[in-house]
Amino acid sequence: MKSFTVVLLTLVLAFAFTANASAQFADSIWLTASTTSYKTGETVIVTLNAVSATPIQGFTFQIRYDPACLQPLNASSPIAGMNGLPLPQLTGLVDGSYASTTPLTVNGALAEIRFVTLGGCQTNLTLESAALAIRTAEGFAAPLAGVTIGEKNIALMIDKETGSAQPAEPESGSVLPLNSPPAAKSGVSGWTIGLIIVLVFAGIGFGAYRLIRIKPGMTPKGRMPSQTFALYMKHGPHAGRSFTLNKLPVLIGRDPQNDICLNDPHVIGQHARIFASNNVYYLMDLGGETVINGRVVRKSSVILKPGDVVRLGKRSLFVFG
Repeated sequence: MKSFTVVLLTLVLAFAFTANASAQFADSIWLTASTTSYKTGETVIVTLNAVSATPIQGFTFQIRYDPACLQPLNASSPIAGMNGLPLPQLTGLVDGSYASTTPLTVNGALAEIRFVTLGGCQTNLTLESAALAIRTAEGFAAPLAGVTIGEKNIALMIDKETGSAQPAEPESGSVLPLNSPPAAKSGVSGWTIGLIIVLVFAGIGFGAYRLIRIKPGMTPKGRMPSQTFALYMKHGPHAGRSFTLNKLPVLIGRDPQNDICLNDPHVIGQHARIFASNNVYYLMDLGGETVINGRVVRKSSVILKPGDVVRLGKRSLFVFG
């Protein structure tokens, strides 16, 4: 009887150890905060945490916030070798992306995200999406499969009373600005500035058009690029996915017959085409709203370079690289 009890106890301890080990090494991402009560003008710091048994080479996150209560400042990663990749920010949603040239093991804080409180309110910070990135056998970045999202929401209580001056918090690692787009200003001066910007970009676009000499609807013939690139979707129907450009040209639009179909009401049936000529990639606008690195492209072609940020319509956005 005594020996049976010893065996049973051994099995229970072995099972408990195995269960704890599985929980410890499960791939997951979650959000935490050291405190949830603030005064107006104070800095909110939330931490994006992760644990992964697989070495990663980057990560991404999107956190939704109320712009009436909070203003995003920046993010910083304490992981040595992780470098921030600046992306266009949307009001109410911070979009962070980090990458490393070497695989790194993570078990703890991925990044600290900072906001400043704007006034008395009750609000939430919500982790809309997050992913750990690995490098595939072909050498491209891809999200690590099987990663679970743990705690997504942080509830904040912000007092309308102005807080006292806070000492600057040390920021370790690569600092990534998360400034939201400035609010549009009304008045004659704003219209004047806008008109000047439009004229400048129109001149640049016309010069580029004359230089490249590619007419809309025409795809030049030439050698395929020696290096294959991909589109990394950051916003829109396929956010978090990547599309390798193994076959060219590539048609992008809302029509299901396209090579990349974007079910987005602000994207037209055939919105854009990506093609190559003489070892160079090009993007051609086919009549929709297309913006590259903040510049509007209208029914013309421009050269694509690694790191270029492309927006189709109002919210479908990808990075070429």
